Amino acid sequence: MNIDQEIIKLKSSRLLKSEQEVNDFEEAIERIVAYGEITFIKYLCYGFHDKTERDEVTFGLIHAIESFDQKYPLDDTLRELAKSVYVMIPDAMEWAKTLHKRILNHRPTLQVYIEVVKSLDTNSKNIIANIVSSIKDKNPTRFEEKGEMFLSSIN
Repeated sequence: MNIDQEIIKLKSSRLLKSEQEVNDFEEAIERIVAYGEITFIKYLCYGFHDKTERDEVTFGLIHAIESFDQKYPLDDTLRELAKSVYVMIPDAMEWAKTLHKRILNHRPTLQVYIEVVKSLDTNSKNIIANIVSSIKDKNPTRFEEKGEMFLSSIN
């Protein structure tokens, strides 16, 4: 199994326009996860695209990333995700927001994520801060408090 081939397959099928692309996409996710390397979360992030035709299939990427929590400590999984978010910009900004909404909605995960993001380089921190700001501004009723807490904590 060649990881480079799996990444190419994941990226080339991520719009999910046909059953063949769905099969290729799901197979690539399965094989990338099977490697068991936490740093491969970055490769999974390449599979997100906002113009996908099948959101329900793309959610498989989220579940695949979350599956690393079973093998690795949560802070390690979140660190790899945070370091990988940049590959989602600009083609998968809505998916990046979806991932961050899930984190904002789970207080124990949010607390760990704050500590992780605080330790990142400035560029990564700014990308994540922009994503969280956008979430907060779009839906202040639901995310203003958590978003503000996150943003004020990471500086």
